[in-house]
Amino acid sequence: MPDTIVPIAALPATAAKPYALLALLQVHWFVRLRWVFMASALAALAVERFAVPTARRPWPVLVIVLGVAATNVLWSAIARRLRPQLENPRADQRRAIRNGQIFVSAQIATDLLLLTGILAWTGGAENPMSWFYLFHVAISGLLLRTWQAAIQGAWAILLYGGMCLAHLSGWLAYYPFLPQAGTSGLYALPTYVAAVVVINAVAIVGTLYFTDRIGSVLDRRADLLIKTNAALEQSRQAIHDLQHRRSRFMQTAAHQLKSPLAMAQTMASLVRDGVMNDPESVRATCERIARRCQEGSTQITELLALTRIRDGDPRRHALGRADLARVVRELCAKYRAEAAQKPVAFDCRTPEEGELQARVDPTDLTDCLGALIENAIKFTPPGGSVLVTVTPGQRPPPACELPPLPAAIAQRGMADFVLVAVEDTGIGLGDVAEFLVDGTTTAGSMFDAFQRGDAAVAAGIPGAGLGLSIVREVLEQAGGCIHVRSRPGAGSTFTVLLPVAEQRAGVVEQPAAAT
Repeated sequence: MPDTIVPIAALPATAAKPYALLALLQVHWFVRLRWVFMASALAALAVERFAVPTARRPWPVLVIVLGVAATNVLWSAIARRLRPQLENPRADQRRAIRNGQIFVSAQIATDLLLLTGILAWTGGAENPMSWFYLFHVAISGLLLRTWQAAIQGAWAILLYGGMCLAHLSGWLAYYPFLPQAGTSGLYALPTYVAAVVVINAVAIVGTLYFTDRIGSVLDRRADLLIKTNAALEQSRQAIHDLQHRRSRFMQTAAHQLKSPLAMAQTMASLVRDGVMNDPESVRATCERIARRCQEGSTQITELLALTRIRDGDPRRHALGRADLARVVRELCAKYRAEAAQKPVAFDCRTPEEGELQARVDPTDLTDCLGALIENAIKFTPPGGSVLVTVTPGQRPPPACELPPLPAAIAQRGMADFVLVAVEDTGIGLGDVAEFLVDGTTTAGSMFDAFQRGDAAVAAGIPGAGLGLSIVREVLEQAGGCIHVRSRPGAGSTFTVLLPVAEQRAGVVEQPAAAT
């Protein structure tokens, strides 16, 4: 996609006309056409001079033809200066296109004046070359804005009408179109002059109208093409980013899985080779091997869950319905024993009556909220507390108080969301208070796969760093978002916003699959 597509497409002028201007300056066909005209005119005068020695053209004709050459040199020089402005995406595109349109307007206005001069000395109203007015008017309709083209049309009508009236009144000397053929005298008939002026004016207005209509159709199609190209480029970039993320993910996953296996293999070799004879040492080593194997098994389970979510049908969330209160109660029942074993005070608050239906796949929702609850328990030291709260978006509890919402959420309104807050008094993730909307993160974000906080690493808390990556994938696909508020040593609060599902008759909620 050319670099000039994005800045030009954003202009208030239509997309097709700026590109037509650029094409005009790139190929110089307008300038070349004048060279062809000048060469043809000089050749015709030379042939007429030698073929019909008695024919005498007035000297102003030659002066005007040479004037076309002189102005063409000027236009060529200006075109060379304007072309880089239009092609440079970093330049002020509004100013560049405005200059280009002024440049084209000046050319057309000058050409119409020179054309009128040639007609004035070669037959006037009797000269059939007046159709060249229509050519210039059509060019202005395709390249300029409507009001600019209208000015050129009015200029052409004024020039042609003034020339015919000057011949009719005798103010301007008349010379026939073909000196050897003489004149028919029509230029001196008021009715004929009025007729050709009116016909010429109607033809100019009609040409302006039809070229403007045709230009409008071309503009709309060009705009659509530009938007399509931009969308394709965006898709191409998204695919490239996805491939890069997957490649990096696979490399990191292989490294992460290799570490516990290598450690377990080393310790098993020590036991096998009899390096450790003390039963207590053997027992401790076997326990460490079991822990490493458990860590590897957990990583594989999380990797499989993340892969399933990423490769799933994107339509499943639009069709899915899940009762958040029921899913959260099931997850709390699952993790209550783990919290009690630590021990960590664990509480779950959900509405007693009614349902809070969210538009999300129940299985993915279970994985998403399960990862948040598991992390809260894992990173909260003994004696701390974890609180899970489910509420409608328009009535958030104190734990779910949110800062000003991002534009993507504020446009829809909080009533369109259901909130799930997971609050803990753990070690924290750092000084963080930000929204994650539509999966948008920066490099090194806590939501990247295998990304672990410094506090967790320093505390020696095991984990693969995949939980928040699962959360991001689910929310990105389901059209939700998450707000994170955390301070070192003061705990964290993750507030998930999921779109409310409209109630539909005959829809049976899918059961949430525990993982």
